[in-house]
Amino acid sequence: MPLRIHFTSDDLARVTVAPCADMLWELALSLTVLQTPQAPSAFRPWRGAAVTALAAPAARGPVRLLTTLVAAQGSFPDFLTPDQAVRRRDGFAAGVDTVRATSAAMLRSDLPAVFQDRRPPTWVRELAAGEPRRLTSVADALQTYGESVVLPYEAAIESAVQADRTLRSRDLLEGGVDRMLGRLPPPLRWRPPVLETAYPSDRDLHLSGRGLTLVPSYFCWGTPVTLIDPELPPVLVYPAVDGGRPVPGGGRLTELLGHTRAEALRALRVPQSTSELARRVGTSVASASRHTAVLRDSGLIRSTRHANTVIHVVTGLGLRLLECEDRARERAAARPSPEARTAAGA
Repeated sequence: MPLRIHFTSDDLARVTVAPCADMLWELALSLTVLQTPQAPSAFRPWRGAAVTALAAPAARGPVRLLTTLVAAQGSFPDFLTPDQAVRRRDGFAAGVDTVRATSAAMLRSDLPAVFQDRRPPTWVRELAAGEPRRLTSVADALQTYGESVVLPYEAAIESAVQADRTLRSRDLLEGGVDRMLGRLPPPLRWRPPVLETAYPSDRDLHLSGRGLTLVPSYFCWGTPVTLIDPELPPVLVYPAVDGGRPVPGGGRLTELLGHTRAEALRALRVPQSTSELARRVGTSVASASRHTAVLRDSGLIRSTRHANTVIHVVTGLGLRLLECEDRARERAAARPSPEARTAAGA
Protein backbone atom coordinates (compact mmCIF):
# COMPACT_ATOMS: atom_id res chain seq x y z
CA MET A 1 0.00 0.00 0.00
CA PRO A 2 1.36 3.45 -0.82
CA LEU A 3 1.59 6.81 0.86
CA ARG A 4 1.16 9.53 -1.75
CA ILE A 5 2.36 13.04 -0.91
CA HIS A 6 0.85 15.61 -3.27
CA PHE A 7 2.84 18.76 -4.09
CA THR A 8 1.76 22.08 -5.55
CA SER A 9 4.21 24.59 -7.01
CA ASP A 10 4.12 26.43 -3.68
CA ASP A 11 5.04 23.20 -1.87
CA LEU A 12 8.04 22.63 -4.13
CA ALA A 13 9.32 26.07 -3.16
CA ARG A 14 8.98 25.16 0.54
CA VAL A 15 10.76 21.80 0.68
CA THR A 16 13.41 21.86 3.41
CA VAL A 17 15.73 19.33 5.04
CA ALA A 18 15.92 19.23 8.85
CA PRO A 19 19.09 21.06 9.95
CA CYS A 20 20.27 18.32 12.32
CA ALA A 21 19.31 14.97 13.76
CA ASP A 22 15.91 15.04 15.49
CA MET A 23 16.65 13.04 18.63
CA LEU A 24 12.99 12.47 19.53
CA TRP A 25 12.31 10.89 16.13
CA GLU A 26 15.49 8.86 16.60
CA LEU A 27 14.32 7.75 20.03
CA ALA A 28 10.89 6.67 18.80
CA LEU A 29 12.31 4.81 15.81
CA SER A 30 14.99 3.15 17.93
CA LEU A 31 12.16 1.58 19.96
CA THR A 32 10.96 -0.21 16.82
CA VAL A 33 14.51 -1.46 16.17
CA LEU A 34 14.74 -2.63 19.79
CA GLN A 35 11.56 -4.70 19.39
CA THR A 36 12.43 -6.15 15.96
CA PRO A 37 15.07 -8.90 15.92
CA GLN A 38 14.77 -8.95 12.09
CA ALA A 39 15.92 -5.30 11.81
CA PRO A 40 18.88 -4.82 9.43
CA SER A 41 22.17 -6.29 10.59
CA ALA A 42 23.74 -2.82 10.78
CA PHE A 43 21.72 -2.25 13.97
CA ARG A 44 22.82 -5.45 15.72
CA PRO A 45 25.70 -3.88 17.73
CA TRP A 46 23.43 -1.08 18.99
CA ARG A 47 20.58 -3.47 19.72
CA GLY A 48 22.80 -5.83 21.68
CA ALA A 49 24.22 -3.00 23.77
CA ALA A 50 20.74 -1.53 24.31
CA VAL A 51 19.24 -4.81 25.49
CA THR A 52 22.05 -5.12 28.04
CA ALA A 53 21.73 -1.52 29.24
CA LEU A 54 17.95 -1.67 29.52
CA ALA A 55 18.04 -4.82 31.64
CA ALA A 56 18.88 -2.60 34.64
CA PRO A 57 15.95 -2.48 37.11
CA ALA A 58 15.64 1.32 36.81
CA ALA A 59 15.16 1.07 33.04
CA ARG A 60 12.55 -1.68 32.88
CA GLY A 61 9.54 0.47 33.80
CA PRO A 62 10.35 3.27 31.31
CA VAL A 63 10.92 0.71 28.54
CA ARG A 64 7.58 -1.02 29.21
CA LEU A 65 5.84 2.35 29.19
CA LEU A 66 7.43 3.50 25.93
CA THR A 67 6.97 0.22 24.09
CA THR A 68 3.27 0.43 24.94
CA LEU A 69 3.10 3.74 23.06
CA VAL A 70 5.56 2.72 20.32
CA ALA A 71 4.94 -0.87 19.29
CA ALA A 72 7.18 -2.81 16.90
CA GLN A 73 4.73 -2.07 14.10
CA GLY A 74 1.98 0.46 13.52
CA SER A 75 1.52 4.11 14.38
CA PHE A 76 2.89 5.89 17.42
CA PRO A 77 1.65 9.16 18.94
CA ASP A 78 2.49 12.43 17.20
CA PHE A 79 3.06 14.18 20.52
CA LEU A 80 6.26 12.14 21.04
CA THR A 81 7.87 13.94 18.06
CA PRO A 82 6.85 17.61 18.36
CA ASP A 83 7.56 19.97 15.51
CA GLN A 84 9.86 22.15 17.58
CA ALA A 85 12.34 19.29 17.85
CA VAL A 86 12.68 19.24 14.06
CA ARG A 87 13.23 22.95 13.64
CA ARG A 88 15.41 23.88 16.59
CA ARG A 89 18.91 22.96 17.65
CA ASP A 90 18.07 23.20 21.36
CA GLY A 91 18.66 19.48 21.76
CA PHE A 92 17.10 16.46 23.36
CA ALA A 93 16.26 18.01 26.73
CA ALA A 94 14.27 20.81 25.08
CA GLY A 95 12.35 18.22 23.06
CA VAL A 96 11.46 16.28 26.21
CA ASP A 97 10.29 19.51 27.85
CA THR A 98 8.03 20.11 24.82
CA VAL A 99 6.53 16.63 25.26
CA ARG A 100 6.06 17.35 28.96
CA ALA A 101 3.98 20.42 28.02
CA THR A 102 1.70 18.61 25.52
CA SER A 103 -1.84 19.97 25.70
CA ALA A 104 -4.72 17.82 26.92
CA ALA A 105 -6.52 18.53 23.63
CA MET A 106 -3.70 16.99 21.60
CA LEU A 107 -3.56 13.92 23.82
CA ARG A 108 -7.31 13.39 23.42
CA SER A 109 -7.07 13.53 19.62
CA ASP A 110 -3.73 11.75 19.25
CA LEU A 111 -3.96 8.56 21.29
CA PRO A 112 -7.21 7.02 19.96
CA ALA A 113 -5.71 6.74 16.46
CA VAL A 114 -2.74 4.81 17.86
CA PHE A 115 -4.86 2.36 19.83
CA GLN A 116 -7.70 1.82 17.39
CA ASP A 117 -6.58 -1.79 16.77
CA ARG A 118 -5.45 -2.67 20.31
CA ARG A 119 -6.91 -2.10 23.75
CA PRO A 120 -5.05 0.60 25.70
CA PRO A 121 -4.12 -0.08 29.33
CA THR A 122 -5.66 2.04 32.06
CA TRP A 123 -2.74 4.43 32.29
CA VAL A 124 -3.00 5.26 28.56
CA ARG A 125 -6.71 6.02 28.97
CA GLU A 126 -5.80 8.32 31.87
CA LEU A 127 -3.12 9.95 29.70
CA ALA A 128 -5.69 10.54 26.95
CA ALA A 129 -7.95 12.12 29.55
CA GLY A 130 -5.21 14.64 30.34
CA GLU A 131 -3.98 13.20 33.65
CA PRO A 132 -0.82 15.30 34.34
CA ARG A 133 1.08 12.62 36.26
CA ARG A 134 0.78 10.22 33.32
CA LEU A 135 2.29 12.76 30.93
CA THR A 136 5.09 13.37 33.46
CA SER A 137 5.76 9.63 33.52
CA VAL A 138 6.04 9.54 29.73
CA ALA A 139 8.46 12.48 29.67
CA ASP A 140 10.56 10.93 32.46
CA ALA A 141 10.64 7.63 30.55
CA LEU A 142 11.84 9.43 27.41
CA GLN A 143 14.60 11.05 29.44
CA THR A 144 15.72 7.77 31.02
CA TYR A 145 15.63 5.75 27.81
CA GLY A 146 17.26 8.49 25.75
CA GLU A 147 20.13 8.99 28.19
CA SER A 148 20.68 5.22 28.41
CA VAL A 149 20.74 4.09 24.78
CA VAL A 150 20.21 6.98 22.34
CA LEU A 151 22.30 9.97 23.45
CA PRO A 152 25.49 7.85 23.79
CA TYR A 153 25.21 7.35 20.02
CA GLU A 154 24.41 10.98 19.20
CA ALA A 155 27.70 11.54 17.35
CA ALA A 156 27.10 8.57 15.04
CA ILE A 157 23.48 9.60 14.53
CA GLU A 158 24.43 13.18 13.69
CA SER A 159 27.19 11.99 11.34
CA ALA A 160 24.70 9.85 9.39
CA VAL A 161 22.18 12.67 9.17
CA GLN A 162 24.73 15.26 8.08
CA ALA A 163 26.08 12.87 5.43
CA ASP A 164 22.59 12.55 4.02
CA ARG A 165 22.07 16.33 4.15
CA THR A 166 25.23 16.74 2.12
CA LEU A 167 23.82 14.47 -0.57
CA ARG A 168 20.49 16.33 -0.65
CA SER A 169 22.31 19.69 -0.83
CA ARG A 170 24.43 18.52 -3.73
CA ASP A 171 21.39 17.25 -5.61
CA LEU A 172 19.59 20.53 -4.97
CA LEU A 173 22.52 22.59 -6.26
CA GLU A 174 23.03 20.43 -9.35
CA GLY A 175 19.43 19.78 -10.35
CA GLY A 176 17.01 21.67 -8.14
CA VAL A 177 14.17 20.32 -6.01
CA ASP A 178 13.10 17.92 -8.76
CA ARG A 179 16.45 16.15 -8.66
CA MET A 180 16.60 16.18 -4.87
CA LEU A 181 13.21 14.49 -4.59
CA GLY A 182 14.07 12.12 -7.42
CA ARG A 183 17.26 10.96 -5.68
CA LEU A 184 15.71 10.15 -2.30
CA PRO A 185 16.49 6.54 -1.28
CA PRO A 186 14.11 3.67 -2.06
CA PRO A 187 11.31 2.91 -1.49
CA LEU A 188 10.63 6.63 -2.14
CA ARG A 189 9.65 7.38 -5.76
CA TRP A 190 9.22 10.87 -7.20
CA ARG A 191 6.52 10.93 -9.88
CA PRO A 192 5.85 14.64 -10.25
CA PRO A 193 3.86 16.10 -8.61
CA VAL A 194 3.53 13.12 -6.24
CA LEU A 195 6.13 11.55 -3.94
CA GLU A 196 5.21 7.91 -3.26
CA THR A 197 6.47 5.31 -0.83
CA ALA A 198 5.45 1.95 0.52
CA TYR A 199 3.41 2.43 3.69
CA PRO A 200 1.40 0.32 6.15
CA SER A 201 -1.87 1.86 4.90
CA ASP A 202 -3.17 3.47 1.72
CA ARG A 203 -2.98 7.21 2.33
CA ASP A 204 -2.92 10.55 0.52
CA LEU A 205 -1.26 13.57 2.13
CA HIS A 206 -2.02 16.90 0.45
CA LEU A 207 0.57 19.51 1.40
CA SER A 208 -1.67 22.37 0.23
CA GLY A 209 1.09 24.97 0.06
CA ARG A 210 2.61 24.16 3.47
CA GLY A 211 5.75 22.56 2.03
CA LEU A 212 7.49 19.48 3.45
CA THR A 213 10.32 18.99 5.92
CA LEU A 214 12.52 16.02 5.01
CA VAL A 215 14.00 14.39 8.12
CA PRO A 216 16.84 11.93 7.44
CA SER A 217 17.07 9.44 10.29
CA TYR A 218 19.70 7.00 11.53
CA PHE A 219 17.19 4.59 13.10
CA CYS A 220 14.56 4.72 10.36
CA TRP A 221 14.59 1.56 8.28
CA GLY A 222 12.22 -0.01 5.79
CA THR A 223 9.40 2.40 5.07
CA PRO A 224 9.53 6.17 5.69
CA VAL A 225 7.33 7.65 8.40
CA THR A 226 5.07 10.68 8.65
CA LEU A 227 2.73 12.11 11.27
CA ILE A 228 -0.77 10.74 11.84
CA ASP A 229 -2.52 14.13 11.91
CA PRO A 230 -2.56 15.64 8.39
CA GLU A 231 -3.16 19.09 9.88
CA LEU A 232 0.23 19.20 11.61
CA PRO A 233 3.21 20.72 9.74
CA PRO A 234 4.11 17.99 7.20
CA VAL A 235 7.27 15.97 7.74
CA LEU A 236 8.67 12.85 6.08
CA VAL A 237 11.22 10.80 8.01
CA TYR A 238 13.30 8.47 5.85
CA PRO A 239 16.45 6.32 6.25
CA ALA A 240 19.57 8.45 6.11
CA VAL A 241 22.04 7.39 3.46
CA ASP A 242 25.28 7.34 5.47
CA GLY A 243 28.30 6.73 3.31
CA GLY A 244 30.47 6.36 6.39
CA ARG A 245 28.64 3.55 8.15
CA PRO A 246 30.22 0.20 7.22
CA VAL A 247 27.91 -2.66 6.41
CA PRO A 248 28.52 -5.67 8.66
CA GLY A 249 29.34 -8.70 6.60
CA GLY A 250 30.38 -6.51 3.68
CA GLY A 251 27.96 -7.77 1.06
CA ARG A 252 28.71 -8.28 -2.62
CA LEU A 253 30.38 -4.89 -2.98
CA THR A 254 33.07 -6.00 -0.54
CA GLU A 255 33.59 -9.19 -2.55
CA LEU A 256 33.99 -7.09 -5.69
CA LEU A 257 36.26 -4.33 -4.39
CA GLY A 258 37.73 -5.59 -1.15
CA HIS A 259 36.76 -4.47 2.35
CA THR A 260 38.64 -1.15 2.63
CA ARG A 261 37.96 -0.06 -0.94
CA ALA A 262 34.24 -0.82 -0.57
CA GLU A 263 34.13 1.20 2.67
CA ALA A 264 35.94 4.04 0.90
CA LEU A 265 33.41 4.08 -1.93
CA ARG A 266 30.51 4.16 0.53
CA ALA A 267 32.21 6.95 2.49
CA LEU A 268 32.72 9.05 -0.64
CA ARG A 269 29.02 9.61 -1.07
CA VAL A 270 30.11 12.62 0.99
CA PRO A 271 33.05 14.59 -0.55
CA GLN A 272 36.22 14.11 1.51
CA SER A 273 39.93 14.77 1.36
CA THR A 274 42.42 11.92 1.35
CA SER A 275 43.26 12.42 5.02
CA GLU A 276 39.56 12.61 6.00
CA LEU A 277 38.90 9.41 4.09
CA ALA A 278 41.86 7.71 5.78
CA ARG A 279 40.43 8.56 9.21
CA ARG A 280 36.94 7.42 8.18
CA VAL A 281 38.01 3.97 6.96
CA GLY A 282 40.79 3.48 9.51
CA THR A 283 43.86 3.36 7.27
CA SER A 284 46.95 5.42 6.53
CA VAL A 285 46.88 8.43 4.20
CA ALA A 286 49.21 6.61 1.80
CA SER A 287 46.90 3.58 1.72
CA ALA A 288 43.83 5.80 1.22
CA SER A 289 45.61 7.51 -1.68
CA ARG A 290 46.25 4.15 -3.35
CA HIS A 291 42.63 3.09 -2.91
CA THR A 292 41.30 6.34 -4.35
CA ALA A 293 43.61 5.95 -7.35
CA VAL A 294 42.10 2.52 -8.13
CA LEU A 295 38.54 3.79 -7.64
CA ARG A 296 39.25 6.84 -9.82
CA ASP A 297 40.81 4.74 -12.59
CA SER A 298 37.70 2.53 -12.50
CA GLY A 299 35.42 5.55 -12.98
CA LEU A 300 33.78 5.13 -9.56
CA ILE A 301 35.03 8.39 -8.03
CA ARG A 302 36.43 11.69 -9.27
CA SER A 303 39.15 13.73 -7.59
CA THR A 304 39.55 17.49 -7.72
CA ARG A 305 42.43 19.57 -6.36
CA HIS A 306 41.56 22.59 -4.19
CA ALA A 307 44.77 24.47 -3.28
CA ASN A 308 46.88 21.84 -1.49
CA THR A 309 44.00 19.41 -0.89
CA VAL A 310 42.52 16.74 -3.16
CA ILE A 311 38.78 16.20 -2.69
CA HIS A 312 37.26 12.87 -3.74
CA VAL A 313 33.58 12.14 -4.40
CA VAL A 314 31.65 9.24 -5.90
CA THR A 315 30.63 9.51 -9.58
CA GLY A 316 27.27 8.66 -11.12
CA LEU A 317 28.58 5.18 -11.94
CA GLY A 318 29.73 4.70 -8.37
CA LEU A 319 26.36 5.88 -7.04
CA ARG A 320 24.53 3.40 -9.25
CA LEU A 321 26.73 0.61 -7.91
CA LEU A 322 26.00 1.70 -4.33
CA GLU A 323 22.27 1.98 -5.06
CA CYS A 324 22.29 -1.58 -6.41
CA GLU A 325 23.89 -2.72 -3.15
CA ASP A 326 21.35 -0.73 -1.10
CA ARG A 327 18.46 -2.38 -2.93
CA ALA A 328 19.98 -5.84 -2.52
CA ARG A 329 20.30 -5.25 1.23
CA GLU A 330 16.70 -4.02 1.42
CA ARG A 331 15.47 -7.14 -0.36
CA ALA A 332 17.53 -9.31 1.98
CA ALA A 333 16.17 -7.45 5.02
CA ALA A 334 12.60 -7.89 3.75
CA ARG A 335 12.97 -11.66 3.45
CA PRO A 336 11.76 -13.49 6.56
CA SER A 337 14.45 -15.00 8.73
CA PRO A 338 14.80 -18.80 8.92
CA GLU A 339 13.19 -18.66 12.36
CA ALA A 340 10.22 -16.70 10.99
CA ARG A 341 9.85 -19.11 8.05
CA THR A 342 9.94 -22.06 10.44
CA ALA A 343 7.29 -20.45 12.64
CA ALA A 344 5.12 -19.70 9.61
CA GLY A 345 5.39 -23.29 8.44
CA ALA A 346 4.36 -24.49 11.85
